[in-house]
Amino acid sequence: MMKHSPSRPLFCVLVAVVLSFLPCIAASGRGGAVVQRNPAAITGLLNRIGGKGASQRFETAYCTDLFPNGQEGFRISTKSGKPYIQGSSYSALTAGINWYLNHYAHVNLSWNCLTTDLSQVSFPLPAMPEVHTCNAGYRYYLNYCTFCYSMSAWTWERWEQEIDWMALHGVNMPLQIIGLESVWRSFLMEDCGYSETEAEAFVPGPAYTAWWAMNNLQGWGGDGPDQSRGVTNDAWYRRQKELARKILARERELGMDPVLPGFSGMMPVGHPGAESQGSWCGFTRPYMLDPTTSFFQTCAAKYYAQLAKVMGTSRYYSMDPFHEGGVIRSGAYADGYRAVYEAMNVNCGSDTKWVIQQWQWSAAQASSLHAVPGGRLIVLDLFSDGNPSFDTYQGYAPQEAVYCVIPNFGGRTGFFGRIPKMVANYYAYKDKYTTVRGIGAAPEAIEQTPVVYDLLYELPWMDSLPSTSAWMQHYALSRYGMDASDVWDLLCLSILNDTTALQGPHEAVVCARPSLTVDRVSSWGGTALFYSPSLVSDAAFRLWELGRPNTIVGASNYDYDICDLTRQALTDYAQSLLVSLREARGEEFVAFRDSFLQLILDMDTLLGTHRMFRLGHWTEMARRAAMEVDGATSETADWLERTNARQLITTWGGQEQSERGGLHDYSYRQWQGMLRDFYYPRWKWWFAHEMSVPPEGWFLREWAWAHESSRYSEQPVGDTYTIAGQLLHNYFDKGNNSNKTN
Repeated sequence: MMKHSPSRPLFCVLVAVVLSFLPCIAASGRGGAVVQRNPAAITGLLNRIGGKGASQRFETAYCTDLFPNGQEGFRISTKSGKPYIQGSSYSALTAGINWYLNHYAHVNLSWNCLTTDLSQVSFPLPAMPEVHTCNAGYRYYLNYCTFCYSMSAWTWERWEQEIDWMALHGVNMPLQIIGLESVWRSFLMEDCGYSETEAEAFVPGPAYTAWWAMNNLQGWGGDGPDQSRGVTNDAWYRRQKELARKILARERELGMDPVLPGFSGMMPVGHPGAESQGSWCGFTRPYMLDPTTSFFQTCAAKYYAQLAKVMGTSRYYSMDPFHEGGVIRSGAYADGYRAVYEAMNVNCGSDTKWVIQQWQWSAAQASSLHAVPGGRLIVLDLFSDGNPSFDTYQGYAPQEAVYCVIPNFGGRTGFFGRIPKMVANYYAYKDKYTTVRGIGAAPEAIEQTPVVYDLLYELPWMDSLPSTSAWMQHYALSRYGMDASDVWDLLCLSILNDTTALQGPHEAVVCARPSLTVDRVSSWGGTALFYSPSLVSDAAFRLWELGRPNTIVGASNYDYDICDLTRQALTDYAQSLLVSLREARGEEFVAFRDSFLQLILDMDTLLGTHRMFRLGHWTEMARRAAMEVDGATSETADWLERTNARQLITTWGGQEQSERGGLHDYSYRQWQGMLRDFYYPRWKWWFAHEMSVPPEGWFLREWAWAHESSRYSEQPVGDTYTIAGQLLHNYFDKGNNSNKTN
């Protein structure tokens, strides 16, 4: 790997640039080689991310013989006075563009700023070629849950941006389940004899499709008997089908092979010949066909035919027959896995591969490793950064494996990461097991802590273990266009350095059901800090003192980060206030109580300054998506906002699932609007009633809020930089975590 060097003698630069052309020049004369100059798909991407005409500032080339033996990689050099990016695959080429933008032009595009005006950006020309080859053939992205905790109400405009983000990060095998509702509706009605009403009662709402697709529940949040979508016939299903086709066409255009949802035997509850699967968190699970039966194979053939009509075909199919439970009554698990594989092999092709999630496997699930022919199963070790299982299963031999991280669970708000551990573990397991052939992110939700993803997806293009400190120094410059390395050094020593198996991020006590001894907000999370909070407040102060950059991307990234870091510093302080409350008496208790309640309102004000931290961003997105449906009414928008978007982030399910199933607050959000109108009233009521729980419990109050009619604006109010500075100075003494009112 060659690095950019600005002081190279002119003769050497000319030689290097000439040599950089040779692979493509030579390739154009070889049989079977493909050479495309400025491919249309790449031109389109550049104009979308950088504005009209951005592609004219680059030279790009797709050259299949750029490297020997078909190795995947990219080369950055100069041609015709422009940056020249060559890639041996479309995915490598787009990763090379992102590498150039970050490491040369100091443009870091992330979720808070997915597009910009590149005409305002200076493009330095490399003094010599920089070459990177790939060490991970599989570059996976997404989790079933992401489609609900983040993507349930995305329009095509937002999907376009995300697919471009995937391409820039070198993703070549994204999971794709949008449109699965339409596949199943057709399968049940056309192939299984179900009526329209019966089929649609099986399909859940878009905020719950993940757990339906993983055989955990059915129907929740969907039509049901009251036709709550407010539209007739198949209008919602047509919308989803059309969106799926757009998504898949763009992913394929940019060189990705989507991972499509395969068939593992799920059928509606009560289906003849299918077996009961018990319950999941209070929901009745769908029934399952025994895969070892001929009826399973018959149904699989019909399912895959319907899938192809909506999504086409792919190299990869995802099936997880026994995710968090489920059984084959006969106990023939190995035979069952073999039968699920055979259905894919027969109906989708002998070159296809089964992508399976390794998440809390039982011995029965592990039997898949030897039931499926070697090399036809790709195992996603989902929680490699928190609780890796490579050693448990000897690298998953004889199958291939992907090192995955889960930076976020449930969409719960928090600045969080395991950056040193993530980097070290990837190289350690890749070196230890030859079966580790890929890297991936499997977050339950996205649009948080983008640094984790930016580093993760650069690792495949690095020859060796990078210095985290050096990488962070470059990252800060890319993110803001100015030196903020001391800020990120503090974060890497603290909040980005978790070494536990916490299903993160660590949780905000202000979002918990009230108690003086809060140790978690969700049933499977935790509030314990694994770092010194003073490091985070100090990092926030230092970033604030640098001031807002004067570039479009730099200013956007800065505003997002100063809002998020200030929120995190205040969230950490809330924990110390809660401890003080527990120990205080009399007037001192009243003072701490009032400070705690005011802190919640102050955080609400801060978060209201940024679109991405407003509840209205989530709820209005849901309403817009609903109104794309033919014949949609306000009732349709209410269904998607209340029965899906708001319900998911509060009670999650009904009373059985929320209380006995433990799902309440699993997807809590620390957002403007929710802090003021959901969490603050909960705490205030509790304090006002002698710190007691309502006689009827919390659920009915929470359910009522999720389904009430208030609308929330997505428009920011106030200046992020100004309000962050006020709160930092009001609550903290610079350089330590002591509170001025304490």
